Amino acid sequence: MLLEYREHQAEFDPGSFTFRPIIHRLSIPLPSVPHPVAVPEEDGTFRWQAGRLLDRLVLNVANYCNLDCVYCYAQGGDYGGPHEKMTFEIGRRAFDRFFSLYDAISTVQFFGGEPLLNAQVIDRLCEYGWGLADKLQRKRPTFTVITNGTVMTPQIIDMVRTYGIKVTVSLDGPPEINDRLRIARSPSISSTSKLVEENVRWLKQETGQPAQVEGTFTRLHVEARCSVNDVLDYIVSTLGVGQLHMPVNAVATVGIHDPYALRDEDFAWAEQGYADAVARTIGSLVTDRLDQVCILRSSLDIIEALLAAHVDESPFLCPAGNGTIAVDSNGKVYPCFMFYRMQQFEFGSVVEPVTVNQTAQSAFLSPIRPIVNPEIASSWAGRFVNGCAGGNYLKHGQHGVVSRQEVQLVEAMATAAIVELAHLSQDENLWNYLPHAIRLFKLYQLVPDA
Repeated sequence: MLLEYREHQAEFDPGSFTFRPIIHRLSIPLPSVPHPVAVPEEDGTFRWQAGRLLDRLVLNVANYCNLDCVYCYAQGGDYGGPHEKMTFEIGRRAFDRFFSLYDAISTVQFFGGEPLLNAQVIDRLCEYGWGLADKLQRKRPTFTVITNGTVMTPQIIDMVRTYGIKVTVSLDGPPEINDRLRIARSPSISSTSKLVEENVRWLKQETGQPAQVEGTFTRLHVEARCSVNDVLDYIVSTLGVGQLHMPVNAVATVGIHDPYALRDEDFAWAEQGYADAVARTIGSLVTDRLDQVCILRSSLDIIEALLAAHVDESPFLCPAGNGTIAVDSNGKVYPCFMFYRMQQFEFGSVVEPVTVNQTAQSAFLSPIRPIVNPEIASSWAGRFVNGCAGGNYLKHGQHGVVSRQEVQLVEAMATAAIVELAHLSQDENLWNYLPHAIRLFKLYQLVPDA
């Protein structure tokens, strides 16, 4: 098939994953490796169970927030439940239960609400989690936290440094965008952006964190013509952060009207913006100085999939319920944090005999297989679609439904990646350097001061 991005073209075979640039004077084939896609086994079990590895355990340590973001799916941070903090005892039970269910836990993520409102318990849980791993002779998990960046103290900075916590700060772009979307509950804070910028600079100076900014792309971005690349420019120049995760706030087909969700007519501009961010990511990786590299995280997944085959791909479009398990502040267990307080999605509890009900888990996982989603299965870029089960449920009332618009957005990103990579292959030095650039960037994100 022929793909076009900006003034360039490339041929791509979605079956073999081979691609080559279209050049009027010369076309040089570029070898590639087919990418197998994992599927459920014959007996109905899933390959993800092998090895008993849990990629991410999420702990909701603070079921409330000090911001009132206009698009918040968590109803202001409390998920429709009482404002409460996770106790150390609940967190301890979560560690005990999941270390008994799995041979290894790669990452423990502290979530909210605003998790740093319960920093004292986070500190104790980090100490306990590492101590338990050492006692069991397991690899220590990596700790991460997603914070709105408005809460920062010397104690928090010391905790981040002591346990090597990887920090993601939620921010939607420059102040003219962010301050209209992410609003403080306290009237004394007129600009959340200003406070976050100050705290990020402080944290960055003391710890090298945050490693990533997470934003939401909304209708306001479209109306203000603030592209994903504009957000990337802002975070790298103002905050010194080189990685952006930015899902789209797509319009819901069920539920309440969201004035900040993208309308049908907004998607063409959004698709071009995300495609341009993919091209920028490739260019930044191979040309920018390491501390100036700035990437869109979702584009890196597409690039890596095109560069090398993944031997054991997940059979699911989202890690919720398989690679990710989440524990609410009250100890109840869910597929991910976006399902907190939704009784129909409960797996069990860390304070009850059953922590993860296998029947409930299997029922959740079955609809999020790409092969049962018609929009993904019919798309040439279905291999690149990494959906969000929680977002699907909030937008469509079914956690396995992915809209055509969202698939088209991925198709636009994959097109830009394939065309740009095909033409980059004409420069042997840059092409050979790209895989090394990706590895170096990941190492720099892990140890920025090294």
